[in-house]
Amino acid sequence: MNNANPQNLGTLGQRMRFKRVEKGWTQEQLAMRAGTNQAVIQKIENGKSLRPRKIDQIAEVLSVNPAWLMFGDESASTLPLDALELATAWQRLPEPERSRIRQEILDLSLRSH
Repeated sequence: MNNANPQNLGTLGQRMRFKRVEKGWTQEQLAMRAGTNQAVIQKIENGKSLRPRKIDQIAEVLSVNPAWLMFGDESASTLPLDALELATAWQRLPEPERSRIRQEILDLSLRSH
């Protein structure tokens, strides 16, 4: 029996295992539904694959938001996964890198219009 609270699951693998077990599926059953193989599911659950290519399909068959599955964050669910990944990396950057990179991004976005 899985007593974990989905809000407190710290990794992609923990969240994926929680939802899989909640549905009563084996790794093989999840893999088949998501169009991948059991080894891929095992690697994700064991923390060996942090950016799986099939994350959208896995999230869909688990009936969860890909943002929650990847990052544990429903609040950012309207952003694409690459934007969420950048936001997570951004939070780890110290100043003055944040200010410099922010300005570069703003400059680039203005030039592209």
